[in-house]
Order: sequence, then structure tokens, then C-alpha cells
Amino acid sequence: MAEGRSVQAPPGLRDPRPALRLVLVLLVAAGFAAALWRPFAPTLAGVADADRWFDAAHLAQVEAYRGPRYLVGLVVLLLRVGVPLAVALTPPGRRLVARLGSHLGWHRPALAAGGIVLAVVVATDLLVLPWQFWASYVHDGAFGLRTQGPWGWWRDWIVTALPPWLLAGGLTVAGFALAARLPRAWPEVGAVAAAGAVVAIVTLSPLVLEPLTLRTAPLEDGPLREEVARVAAAAQRPDAEIVVADASRRTTRQNAYVSGLGATRRIVLYDTLVDAQPPSIVAQVVAHELAHDRHRDLTRGALAGGAAVALAVLGLGWLVRARVRRGLQERDADPRSAALLLAVVVVAVNLAGPFERALSREVEAAADLGGLELTADPSSYLAQREVVARANLTDPDPPAWVRLLWSTHPPVVERLELGARWPVPWSGPMASPLAGSGGSAPSLDGEAQVGEEAPGDR
Repeated sequence: MAEGRSVQAPPGLRDPRPALRLVLVLLVAAGFAAALWRPFAPTLAGVADADRWFDAAHLAQVEAYRGPRYLVGLVVLLLRVGVPLAVALTPPGRRLVARLGSHLGWHRPALAAGGIVLAVVVATDLLVLPWQFWASYVHDGAFGLRTQGPWGWWRDWIVTALPPWLLAGGLTVAGFALAARLPRAWPEVGAVAAAGAVVAIVTLSPLVLEPLTLRTAPLEDGPLREEVARVAAAAQRPDAEIVVADASRRTTRQNAYVSGLGATRRIVLYDTLVDAQPPSIVAQVVAHELAHDRHRDLTRGALAGGAAVALAVLGLGWLVRARVRRGLQERDADPRSAALLLAVVVVAVNLAGPFERALSREVEAAADLGGLELTADPSSYLAQREVVARANLTDPDPPAWVRLLWSTHPPVVERLELGARWPVPWSGPMASPLAGSGGSAPSLDGEAQVGEEAPGDR
């Protein structure tokens, strides 16, 4: 019999599920509203080819750099999906799970499930590691995009990998413990808690996660600070926190992003950008990030992400209970299902990825327009887009399948076309998606970056 049917709630305690379901309905509605009721840039027809903006020699260099990385990205994608599926669905994989579960103790379901999930996640990362090392150390080094030595690379890989490992194992332990403790209400309780965790991660990232790989300092006084202050005043954010990160210790890429919520919200500029570009171009980058801030993109992203994660937990609850009803597992908190549930999550995330990235591209296009509105300086905008694309060896017009799988930003040719045609008509800061180019939602990674890195980057 399912555990959910055998455990009775203590007398005097009301069933919390109706209230939790109401909260979840409101949360999902807020997530959809945050994703759809937001600024949208118009679609640009007749965008020029890349050779309008870049010479043949540069385009050949981009192809030599990006082509191999696209292939590596496909290998990494296949491994990240294939390994969890193989563990969950093949006889050898199930035997490994049974052996690990017996060692950890099936009588301790939360610990056994957490150990199984952690083992699969770590094994997948270790299989992906050689490909990542080649892409971001060997290949990047050959094209002058890497500055750090091997020990620095390994340190960054470890500190970047550890948080997801701890998160995967910790969330699994918490989820199975919750299912054992609250067999009737765990999907609803877990969904609300997971949504809250998304908001907490976005809020605390500047304090907890980003310092693992980047050290930051306030933007120093001088002409750049004055130019940035002018743009921030135009955005009605004179108090915006703008810091410079020491990215040059590991890369030559020029980048920027906005992160955090509330008191932790800030704009981060790579020192490679600050040191290489004149104030007018850096100010244009800041204007783009301030447009994200003005559009409340991270707040919208946290709401949309929380709603998506809550729906995912409810979906897992439905799947688990369907398996219990069919006799495929003994109870909701059966640790033998951990590998299968991980595989389902991995497949679902990768299926949803192209939709999320398409929505992210819409957000970035709106931020481009918002930044242009703040500066009214299309010449600096065009210069900034071109010089950053050249410095990062960004593919200015990637194939459709690359955009589908990895592109979180519009192609460079579209961004340049926007600057060349500016001013363009749009409906302002709260345009309807029906009047623009389609629905949109912020990227859920917590960052809105100027230049996107190729697949296979850490």
C-alpha cells in the first residue's frame, strides 16, 4: 500500500493542501504574468548578412573557433542527457543503483536517494570534464581567450561544480525526507519550498556564488565613473551599485551582467571590458544592464523560474503517485526511484531549454532598445556591439540549431541592425506580447550578459 494512504494526519491538524494549492495557483499566475506582461522589442525584417559588419578574415577566424566548440557542445549535451537515462533505464545502470543503494542503506530512504542522485550527477560531470577542459582551456588558449594556467582552471572548475553537486544531493535528501514525513502533502509543500528556493538563490547569488570565481571592487572615480553616473541618472537609478570583476585573471572575454534582488542587486563589469574600451562604449553596456534593471528582468525571472520549478515538483508528485498506484514502487519515498526521477528532470530541463532561451532572446532585445533609449547614442551602441563581438569571437549569425540549443541573446547581426535602424517604434516599457514578436521571459540563470559564451564553457 502507498505510504500516502497508510499514514493518518494527527487529530486536530487541518489539511494544509487546499491553502497550499491556492498559493501555488497564485504563484503560477504571477510567474506567467511576469513572463508575458513586460517590454518586447519589435521583430526586424530583412536583417543584413554578417559580412556587412565583419570582414572575411574575422568571419573565418570565428568559424575556426566556434565550429569545434559547437561539436563539443553536442557531445556534452548528449552526455548530460544520456548518462542519467542510461543509469535509470538500462540493466547495468539499475544494477549500479541497486549496489549503491544497498551500500547506503535502503532503510534510510533520504540518504540513499541523495547518494544515488549525487553519484549520477558527479559521474556525468566527470565524463563531461575532458570535453570542457579541451574547449575552455586548450581551445580557448589557442585562440588567446584564456589567461589562467592549469591550476587556476582546475580550481575554478571545482568551485563551480561543487554548488550544483551540493544542491542536487541536498534537494534530493530534503525531498525524500519530506515525502516520508508528509506523505499526503509533500508535493504541495515541496512546490512552494522550491519556488522560494529559486528566489533565495537569485537574491543570494552575489553574496554566495559569484565570489567563488570572481572578486569585485567598486568602479573607481574618473571619466568612466562620470559617464556611468550620467547614464544611471537617466535611468533614475543614481544609487545603482556598479562593480568591476577581476575576470582578466582567467579570460580575455569582455562581458557584463546584472544580478541579485533588492539589497543585493548590482551591475558587474568585467575588468577586460573596462580596461579595453572607452567610457562611451562601457556606458552603453551599463545602459543595457540598467534597462534590465528598469524592466525588472531578474524579479520577473525569479517569479517565472519559481513558478516553473513549482510546476515541475507537482509533476514529479503526479509521476511518483502514478507509479505507486501501478505497483512500480512501494511508496512515495521509495529511494529506488531516485535515478529515474533524476532522468525525468534532466530530460524535462533540456526539452524546456529551447523555449527558455527563445524567451531570453526577447528579453535581451528589449534591453538593447531600453539601453538605446537611455543613451540616445546609436553610434556608441553599434561600436560596442561590434568590438565586444570581435573580442569574444562571437558567431554573428549562428545556425538555427545553435540558436535553438544555446543562444540566450539575439544574433549579433540582429543587434547591430537594431542600432542601425534606431529609433524604431515600440510600445514602451510595458508593451503587450501580442504587439511584439512573441512571448518572453527572462533567462533563469540569474545573469543577463552582454556576450554569450559558446557551448562547453564552464
